[in-house]
Amino acid sequence: MTQPLKTGTRIEFFVSHPQGRNEMATIARWTKVSGPRMDGWHIVKFADGGKLCVHETGFRVIDNRIAA
Repeated sequence: MTQPLKTGTRIEFFVSHPQGRNEMATIARWTKVSGPRMDGWHIVKFADGGKLCVHETGFRVIDNRIAA
């Protein structure tokens, strides 16, 4: 199993946006409601409060200083 990213790590989420913009988000805490932890998958939280489970191939780390 790969090492999970720390909660609060800022990421850029790749989406198909008509204007070509990518969505910014942060890694959220994996909770019991999220189910069993899966290798390569992370819960991400968007600025509007929405959460999504995304595989690590769907985003890139922008700022992981909080993870240090």
